[in-house]
Amino acid sequence: RRAAGSAPKEQLLAANIDQVIPVFSAAQPDPEWQILDRMLAIAEWQNIPPVICFNKVDLITLSSAQKIMAPYETIGYPVIYTSTVSNIGKDAFQSQLKDQTTLFMGPSGVGKSSLLNWLQPGLNLRIGEVSEATGEGRHTTTHMQLFALEQGGLVGDIPGVREFYLWNITPDDIPHLFREFHPHLNQCRFRNCSHVHEPGCAVKKAVETGQIAPHRFASYLALRNNP
Repeated sequence: RRAAGSAPKEQLLAANIDQVIPVFSAAQPDPEWQILDRMLAIAEWQNIPPVICFNKVDLITLSSAQKIMAPYETIGYPVIYTSTVSNIGKDAFQSQLKDQTTLFMGPSGVGKSSLLNWLQPGLNLRIGEVSEATGEGRHTTTHMQLFALEQGGLVGDIPGVREFYLWNITPDDIPHLFREFHPHLNQCRFRNCSHVHEPGCAVKKAVETGQIAPHRFASYLALRNNP
């Protein structure tokens, strides 16, 4: 990704990984869709399979969580629903991690450290809290950490992020990083359509007809404007 800050520098997050798991919470803090969509986009850019972990589902009920995440499952992203409080999703999560090298990513406060403690008791990772004033998590992981799982596999955990930018990518690359755009990309009136302002845009029509979720299209516009 592009390193945080104003200077244009590359930041290497990990190498030789089998999958990335963006971890987001159903509440406390609320999910930040544009950060999730940027993480999914970088996984697409690097051809690394992503699996979304939607954590803290006990705060809103499992059925509500599934409705919220339905747009992502519809376009082909696997979602694992978890709660360390209600013990939801543990077997599915352990199965997903077994014998894989996995990178955890997500904002602060979503429960990455709690999930690792839950999946492998004995790690005793420090767990942070969510600020009542801002609703944002506080950093507990301050540097990249790599954990060997007893069941087999490795998990890398990076510090929580508040911003996430892509590196070495052009605006014209971005439509291809949104899976649900693919059926519509060659249907626009103009061959070089940016899917932003042109008339006869098949992508914008798909948003209007509900084939593309509005918040995903908003993420596309934000990412195209500032990769």
